[in-house]
Amino acid sequence: MKQNNRGWLFKFFRDNNLKYYNSKIKTPAYLDLDKYFEDYTILEENWKEIKQEIEGVIKSGKTLPKFHEVDDGQEYISDNDGLSWSLLNLLLYEMWHEKNCDLCPKTTSILKSLSSVKSAYFSILAPGKHIPPHKGPYKGIIRYQLALSVPKNGECKIIVDDKDCFWEEGKSVLFDDTYTHEVINNTNEVRIALLLDIKREIPGFLKYYDMFVFKLIKSLVVLNNTFSKSKLK
Repeated sequence: MKQNNRGWLFKFFRDNNLKYYNSKIKTPAYLDLDKYFEDYTILEENWKEIKQEIEGVIKSGKTLPKFHEVDDGQEYISDNDGLSWSLLNLLLYEMWHEKNCDLCPKTTSILKSLSSVKSAYFSILAPGKHIPPHKGPYKGIIRYQLALSVPKNGECKIIVDDKDCFWEEGKSVLFDDTYTHEVINNTNEVRIALLLDIKREIPGFLKYYDMFVFKLIKSLVVLNNTFSKSKLK
């Protein structure tokens, strides 16, 4: 299934501007947590409470939306194999989803204290789910994952730039999602993680262009009606 473009404006900037912008920012696939997101320790210290909140939402019987139902054009990675990749959006480009946040007050309180966090959501992968190789378009953010529930038996991992990383419950992973990456849950259990977009520090004149790109993406989130699509049923 091919990737769809989320509007001509985004496609224009992705193809004609973001390539130049991204080429000026050089980092490895996996990033040093202490250097790029030192607040990860706060999340690891509270991972059990965070896990308890999302498991409570799941057990409540509410239906969480699938990734491609929230973010148009993502069917090629979310609806590719008939297995579920669900999520609970809390924060989207500095905009809080208050109704969803009310379901996870402890997690929300922690996240609101971390100024570099610009987006946040829980990611729930069904048993057997495979998210095929893909990559993000924008180096202005870096992707953080806190593993909350990891299957004990079988293969459950993320692969970034052909380098495997096996999750450990309560432990963090930070990577540059403009590198090609994929996720494999080749087990009989659900995998749950908290995913965050961390704002990258942009040097020199590029930071002004970055501010514009960030606002553009934020406006596309609004135009896409992402908030209404993120409601639980």
